Amino acid sequence: MTPPQNASIYEGELASFWFDEQGILCAVSKKVSRTLEKQEANYELVRKITGNQKVCLLADNTETYTQDSQTRTYSAQVIPQLFKAMAVISRTAIGHASAHLFEYFQGQPIPIKRFEDEKEAKAWLIQYLSADG
Repeated sequence: MTPPQNASIYEGELASFWFDEQGILCAVSKKVSRTLEKQEANYELVRKITGNQKVCLLADNTETYTQDSQTRTYSAQVIPQLFKAMAVISRTAIGHASAHLFEYFQGQPIPIKRFEDEKEAKAWLIQYLSADG
């Protein structure tokens, strides 16, 4: 995924973020280890970027690493506070596995769907843009 030309890009330790033309928050994961502390800082950055408003997230987790159970549990608690819906794109087995493991162990606290195509993912997310959080 690449940001629109005039997009503000926000760099976090775990991901780069920007808003697309429709108002979808886009995130591209970085290839770094994921700890509870890093995840907490990542979600704090999301709160800052969004003004603490729920948004739709399009996440490319191709470069992501799996999380330990404590970090997954924390994420499951925080994700419904931050996002209306999540579309996850990955082009690697580990990226697919991390999304699948999260869904398996934590359920789906919000609508979450995995995709291989960015356009399909955005088309799916659009239905949630105007949804109340």
